[in-house]
Amino acid sequence: MKYVFASILLIQLQAASCQVAADSIPVTTAGEYFKSYWTNGIRFVSQPARWKGKDWAIFGGSVAITAGLTRIDEDINKPFARWNAKGTGFGKAGDFIGSTPVALGSTLVTLGIASIVKNHRLQNFALDNLQAQVFTGAFTFAVKNLFGRARPSNGLGANYWDGPFKSNKFESFFSGHTSVAFSTATMIFLHSNKKPWVGLLSYGVATGIGISRMQYQMHWASDVLMGAVCGWAVSSFIYHQNEKNRMAPKARPVM
Repeated sequence: MKYVFASILLIQLQAASCQVAADSIPVTTAGEYFKSYWTNGIRFVSQPARWKGKDWAIFGGSVAITAGLTRIDEDINKPFARWNAKGTGFGKAGDFIGSTPVALGSTLVTLGIASIVKNHRLQNFALDNLQAQVFTGAFTFAVKNLFGRARPSNGLGANYWDGPFKSNKFESFFSGHTSVAFSTATMIFLHSNKKPWVGLLSYGVATGIGISRMQYQMHWASDVLMGAVCGWAVSSFIYHQNEKNRMAPKARPVM
């Protein structure tokens, strides 16, 4: 039941960001949408080859700041560890709200509602958000297993990196809850035509989830930062790719 209530809250936020759509708003067919997983996947993997100066600056800056944070992660974590010792209510709430069942469940329910009420704008959002969540989750899983970083709760320190694809389940870097939360927040913001209040609310929730992961002693500050950057980057990429596809002559309403 708790998953239902959390999903309802997320659905309400998602729906609020999408205006009632007119029939003229283009929506790709099911076949074109599923094909986009392949085409967008190939383009996503090869995207660095097309990066320009600004893109490399964002990437380099993010890596540099994250690397710097890893040197002071243990100091940053101390107040969060004390907070956790006083009670884990906030951390448990973030663990739940940012979980995969809630994130994917709310998106699928939103898609179902959009199909029933024939709201093309909301359908576009749900399809984009689902794809962004899948891409973000897959990328996060790969990075987690590549680095094998110990969590704060493992008691091994912030600089214990066990290397790629080990069986110890050290998956601290980077935060999956945070990456998916920021992916969803970004998609909500972009589909709202960048309404300030929507951005403030959606990114506020995502930030709260990131902080909760630190309070719950599941992630270091650098894990949360890189998770936020990843979620934002993947969702922005998916949104702009799918918008271009929808605006192409072949795109057409399906409802």
